[in-house]
Amino acid sequence: MPEIRPLREGDPGEVGSYRLLGRLGESTYLGRSPGGERVVIKLLPADADRERFMRVIEPLQGASAFCTAQILGSGTLDGRPYVVSEFIDGPTLRAAAEAGERLRDAALHRFAVGTATALVAIHQTDVVHGDIGPGNVVLGPDGPRVINFGVVRAIQATGAAATRKVEMPAFTAPERLQGGEAEPAADMFSWAATIVYAASGRSPFEGGSMAGTVNRIVNGEPEVPELGDLRELVLTCLAKDPARRPSASEALLRLVGETGFLTESVNVAVPGAGTAPPAGAGAGPGAGPGAPPPPSGLPYDPPPSRGATVPVRRGGMVALAVAVAFLAGAVLSGGAVYTLTGREGTAAAAPGASPPGGRASVITTPPPITPGFTSAPVSSVAPKAKTDTELPDIGATLYEHPDDGVRFTSYLQYKHPYRAFVRAPSGEFEPVGSIEEPVLSPDGTWVALNPGLKFHNSDRDHIGFTNLTTGEKFTVNTVKKPNQTVFPIWSRDGRRLLLSAVDEKREYVLGFVLVDVAARTATVVRTEWTDDGSLIFTFTPDGTVARGYSTGDSHGIQFYDLSGKVIRTMNWVGKPRYRDWYSPSGKLFATICPKVVDVCVWNATTGTRVATVPIPDDVGLLGWFNEDHLLIETRKKGGRGEIKIVNFVGEVKRVLADISPKRGVLHFAPVVR
Repeated sequence: MPEIRPLREGDPGEVGSYRLLGRLGESTYLGRSPGGERVVIKLLPADADRERFMRVIEPLQGASAFCTAQILGSGTLDGRPYVVSEFIDGPTLRAAAEAGERLRDAALHRFAVGTATALVAIHQTDVVHGDIGPGNVVLGPDGPRVINFGVVRAIQATGAAATRKVEMPAFTAPERLQGGEAEPAADMFSWAATIVYAASGRSPFEGGSMAGTVNRIVNGEPEVPELGDLRELVLTCLAKDPARRPSASEALLRLVGETGFLTESVNVAVPGAGTAPPAGAGAGPGAGPGAPPPPSGLPYDPPPSRGATVPVRRGGMVALAVAVAFLAGAVLSGGAVYTLTGREGTAAAAPGASPPGGRASVITTPPPITPGFTSAPVSSVAPKAKTDTELPDIGATLYEHPDDGVRFTSYLQYKHPYRAFVRAPSGEFEPVGSIEEPVLSPDGTWVALNPGLKFHNSDRDHIGFTNLTTGEKFTVNTVKKPNQTVFPIWSRDGRRLLLSAVDEKREYVLGFVLVDVAARTATVVRTEWTDDGSLIFTFTPDGTVARGYSTGDSHGIQFYDLSGKVIRTMNWVGKPRYRDWYSPSGKLFATICPKVVDVCVWNATTGTRVATVPIPDDVGLLGWFNEDHLLIETRKKGGRGEIKIVNFVGEVKRVLADISPKRGVLHFAPVVR
């Protein structure tokens, strides 16, 4: 039985219709319902946002009792939100271990199966626990139960300022200690460390102090006792690289003897499956707790509505089915998930909602980041302009030099007759279309034309191509109405074109489309995350697909494989802008710095900061001029603007163009010499 302490002076005697019996922890009470059942009541901090809390917690009410202890109710007490959950009678694993209890052989195996089953259930609801550890597992009369699921996420969504206690650091995955968000793979690391604790009473990375423990987790090897046939699985889950850890479904299949993990999709009704992105996932309109899902229309389905039929990995459902049979008897409910206790954990699922069975993102270890402003050597120059080119139909003047690192290549009028122009080898701009965004290939052979008016003759969006040498033209279909493709960008070798697939209102990026120009085919890829429509996809210099992401409070970059899975994350670099992050050599990239409005220049290989470029608040980052200079846009009175060349210490070296943004849009590209 858990320790129940007397109520303190100042504690309420009742919360809603529940009478309080004692304290289970900080702001957590044992209570009794009007029907006589014992319950757990959690009071949130006074600064918690009640509406945001309710939006997250309400979909969890009435969830399957097999996998989650039911949330019985919620409300407010003197302005403080609270939530009520069923009571599980039993000590935490930590309390049992401190009393000398150790789990061995079959008991340890049943414990592993029960807790792994709980994680399968948690992850298949698109939630990450974030604080698995001895204090968050209750040894109930019918088997182990993972606690602090669901409510933790809801509390985190409120933005309350109260300090949260977590199982840090002895059971925390290395990527989280290095600044990464909680992901399913981090839960698996913590789960494995908890199995070791259940058998030995110690963390596998015990270092004698917090600093020593953190160092061992990040750099050392685990100390694992005799675990029998669990040893190999536990060691795999304790891998430093999140990508090497199995999912909860795969781990459970190994525990119950199932092999040959099947990955084909099956349709399974999931009661209570939510649609909204997790708290802070994306910064676009409507993002955040309770936001509606992106509209459908791509050749794949959007996140499911509550109670809908959703595609999941067959391995996960086989694991649950086998676990149900395995847990019958002594541990019938051993995989149940209990939502409240005296401890508060952390849960996160950012920068977006992973589809059921999705792999965790790979978090790259952040390097040391130099503080303040950094001066970088300036080895190249921005030569003075030699020619002025007037573009009267969009009210722009170009100030160019033959040795410039970039060249203006095309433009589109924003007013009638809405013509698109592309620059011919002669240097003159020639019309190539109407109401179509023109983007010239790196070698100047092809121009891609993205229509501004969608679905004029078809329910498919498309991208057109014109060969400027031969006059050859063709069109490739992309996505279905109402979704559409935007912001075309060429790979550096000119063989592929990348577009971002967005919803009808362009609020969410749903995936990307890759066009093979030679084959004249398009591949539509649903990505692991969907969020802010302003953070579009681009190519890295080696042809990898990448985009920026937002958690609401922070920004970074994710790199994708061609199945839409995240293969690498730089979560410390800030927010990229537009399409041209990378320098001409590909050795550097630029972002808006974390926490400030200056521009940060980063080493693309190591992720270390090379320079901090001070810029005013109202200046926009456009891209690169050459290896040592950036392009920014400033606005004048009356709405006109200038594109300027600045060096790494923020000095303006030249004006590259005078523009009128309301009349048209200019495209530029690195000069291929």
